[in-house]
Amino acid sequence: MANKLEEQYQKMIETLENTIKDKEKLEMAKEQLDDIVSIVVDDCSNILDKYDEKIKTIENKNSAYEERIAVLEEKLKIFEKIMEIEYYDFFITCPYCGYEFQTEYDDEVTDMCCPECGQSFDIEWDDDDDDNDSDN
Repeated sequence: MANKLEEQYQKMIETLENTIKDKEKLEMAKEQLDDIVSIVVDDCSNILDKYDEKIKTIENKNSAYEERIAVLEEKLKIFEKIMEIEYYDFFITCPYCGYEFQTEYDDEVTDMCCPECGQSFDIEWDDDDDDNDSDN
């Protein structure tokens, strides 16, 4: 693109030189052309600077949004795990009589009472030991 502009500029200078025979008027026309070209170049430069600023602003916002999305995705994973746990019933085996019964998840409950023998025992919801509890 710069080459085309340079070619056009040179053609305009040649046209001026071929049509204006008075050297003083020729120099004045060249100066005016240079002034116009400088204004156009400055305007283009300003536009490009503003474009670059906007691109940087968009990139910064995009980066911030990506960070927020990553945080939300992590929170969503945690929420999904909680929801998964809360919606499943658990099978508990009484450590005293071996009776197996079903109950709903409640992380506030720390001990259970066996509906068969009546014995009370501690329960840990996050324990993977199949003797205490397991999920469906």
